[in-house]
Amino acid sequence: MDIRNKKSILDLFEETVQKFPERISAIDPEKKITWNELKSKAMCAANVILAKVHPKESGYPIAVYSEKSVDLLSTILGINYAGGFYTYLNPEQPADRLKKILTVLEPKAVIVEDALLEQFQNVDYPCEVISFSMMQAKRGVDKTGDVREKINRETPLYGVFTSGSTGVPKCVLVSHGAAMDFINHFVDIFEFTEQDVIGNQAPFDFDVSIKDIVTAYFTGAALVLIPRGYFSTPPRLLDYICDNHVTNLTWAVSALCIISGLKGFAYRVPKEVKRVMFSGEVMPMKHLMIWQEQLPGATFVNLYGPSEITCNCTYFTLNRTYEKDEKLPLGKVFPGRRVVLLDEKNQVITKPNIPGELCVTGESIAIGYYHNEEQTQKHFVTFEEEDGTRVRMYRTGDMAMMEADGEMYFAGRKDFQIKHMGHRIELEEIERSINAVEGVERCICTYDGEKKRLSSYYTGTIEKKELHLFLKEKLPVYMVPSKFQHVKTFILNKNGKIDRKVLDELEVI
Repeated sequence: MDIRNKKSILDLFEETVQKFPERISAIDPEKKITWNELKSKAMCAANVILAKVHPKESGYPIAVYSEKSVDLLSTILGINYAGGFYTYLNPEQPADRLKKILTVLEPKAVIVEDALLEQFQNVDYPCEVISFSMMQAKRGVDKTGDVREKINRETPLYGVFTSGSTGVPKCVLVSHGAAMDFINHFVDIFEFTEQDVIGNQAPFDFDVSIKDIVTAYFTGAALVLIPRGYFSTPPRLLDYICDNHVTNLTWAVSALCIISGLKGFAYRVPKEVKRVMFSGEVMPMKHLMIWQEQLPGATFVNLYGPSEITCNCTYFTLNRTYEKDEKLPLGKVFPGRRVVLLDEKNQVITKPNIPGELCVTGESIAIGYYHNEEQTQKHFVTFEEEDGTRVRMYRTGDMAMMEADGEMYFAGRKDFQIKHMGHRIELEEIERSINAVEGVERCICTYDGEKKRLSSYYTGTIEKKELHLFLKEKLPVYMVPSKFQHVKTFILNKNGKIDRKVLDELEVI
């Protein structure tokens, strides 16, 4: 698609509405909605927002607190029509963390699903609250025209929050132009059309959802919104996928492993699925082999990339069945990007078998971290190319290595950030939360990538069970350690720091 004359995602969306006005745009367990209806509901929402917040400029934040639904989709689109950018507040997140997010975001308003209005009060954040029922109130003259003129490629589209080492979540801010450029390549490479039916697994606070939502806007493909609860019952999940004729799964690795791990294919196989794409973690080969066996005609793709570069920078399309002891390469670089490995002196690594930090330049780099200039300057840097050209670069903190076969492979983290359950997490944020608990003297967290287990070692008087219950109220489930070791004392290394190498040798209480 030629997107050179498109100023925003809204231009692409409206082109799709004109082409397929009566085709189904989105489906949830309760309702279906056409492209025409989706635009109408979004415009209603936009006018209510404009009447409530009276923005002077575009690019302001609006948060949404809701379960995943067609109404959520029309609401975030309405936010964009009103010139704002959306941040999704997942109701499954603890109230304390949501309050931290809102404190960073400082939204003009929070839009809340009616059934969750009382629950949202537990977040205890003073703000303008707009209910879903208010969003669909009939309004007179459309007032989005003036603000629409101010929306362009640089206008923020969405903000997603990631873990922060200081204990304060970071908001990755991505523009309309960045999302358009990436999804344009994504749709072209993987040949999406209006005939596709996209099974959306990712919650809207996870940037994997952008590949589903904006791909639908681009092509007219139907978007099937899958509730999180369905993943606890594979038969219900598979019925929902099959009955809605889903053709594409762009899912977190952990979600795919639920079906293969719980023998879901013994119940039903989604034979219409023609693409299975996965990211966020290393795909376990035994699970990949099950998926490939059940869907022999499907294309399987390993995607890599952090939120800060807008979804992905590399992709590897599998061309054979892999064995248990093999690993998947990162593959090709998406058009418009450049991926380099830098050594400790910030020199580009050109020889094989030398690990370096994976860094990205080119299209679709995020605007930065919203309301966090210090972290933005630390991770979004200026890099000088060999010809003297200075370009903007994002330093991922991921290590990778070019091997003898000419392929690049993931090689762990440079710092204490980990990838767990599809999320990037700062171990320091978990440690800060545990160290703040009364009855904890000192805490260290570790992560076992092979077992996918997050562990905490601590000294103090609090019991493990009590600590675990307390953290479930403070942190998202993916940040709560699954193993707690109550130890008598820590051993220090020669530098006076806790020796992480001997943690499993410590005397436990």
